[in-house]
Amino acid sequence: MIPIAAISAVTTLENLRKYLHFLRVVIDQKVVKTVLEAYLPQLALIIFLALLPALLLFLSKAEGIPSQGHVIRAASGKYFYFIVFNVFLGVTIGGTLFGSLRKIIDKPKEIVNLLAYSLPPNATFFFTYVALKFFVGYGLELSRVVPLVIFHLKKKYLCKTEAEVKEAWAPGDFGFATRVPNDILILTIVFCYSVISPIIIPFGAVYFGLGWLIARNQALNVYVPSYESYGRMWPHMHSRILASLIIFQVLMFGYLGLKKFVYAPLMLPLIIISFVFGYTSNKRFYNSFFYTPLETVYKDKKEIPNLEAAYTAYIPPSLKSDKPDDGDDVEDSHAHANASISTSA
Repeated sequence: MIPIAAISAVTTLENLRKYLHFLRVVIDQKVVKTVLEAYLPQLALIIFLALLPALLLFLSKAEGIPSQGHVIRAASGKYFYFIVFNVFLGVTIGGTLFGSLRKIIDKPKEIVNLLAYSLPPNATFFFTYVALKFFVGYGLELSRVVPLVIFHLKKKYLCKTEAEVKEAWAPGDFGFATRVPNDILILTIVFCYSVISPIIIPFGAVYFGLGWLIARNQALNVYVPSYESYGRMWPHMHSRILASLIIFQVLMFGYLGLKKFVYAPLMLPLIIISFVFGYTSNKRFYNSFFYTPLETVYKDKKEIPNLEAAYTAYIPPSLKSDKPDDGDDVEDSHAHANASISTSA
């Protein structure tokens, strides 16, 4: 919670005017002030979250993980938990408690009711956050302005040979370490605020609809894969999507209960069913992704091995269904007899 709280404290207009005196001329303008009051905290949060994955990738490599795909999945998991607990739960719970702190001190018994009635105002922040991710995020993804700027900086200050220039111009891979957690965060926000503020649902639908088209185009025409994990990212995504659903169900159970809704206890079986579904899916399907089939591994090889021979190699001889022909047994016995006669002679 500390990094997000620090960013929220620093990026207020009052603190900017107080500590950065040279910005007062710009901040005092009415149009600029209106825009900054609406979007400055969200923009600062997005920029901070864009710089965080590099640190998480470094920490994942420092753990001694051998494969690149495993490093990406580990960094993606860390990034997901960070943004869910700091961005979503931090802003929701922190904004509710700190905004009503004086009322809680005066009437401690009213904390439950204040929590229930103070949650909906936080929907404005997340609505703006989703809108910014939709317009700014996809705009930068299609225009690729940031990679272009980074390329020119590398070319001017770091690259000394043509090979280094070509390497700097390379588009890189799909960026699962950041793309997957950010999309699941948007899914969590849309889930949890779909009841409190239903206006967020169309924006979430458009976000994922256009996101599918844009991601498909970028994956096919722009990015170059740097590794192959043979679908191991999907169980990672599935478990976190299910975690988003469970967070939504738990929050709705508490919210509807605080609103004294009669049928709120009906949410409890849904939570239990979600946990059972996740456990069952992990037991039945995880091994199919963890152990890569030989046919998939040798798909791009020029010489395809005999998969039937590889399969039968792991069957004990006593359990094999194929029996040798009688003619082969006779020939083997004659050969053995001849060999013994020649040895004795």
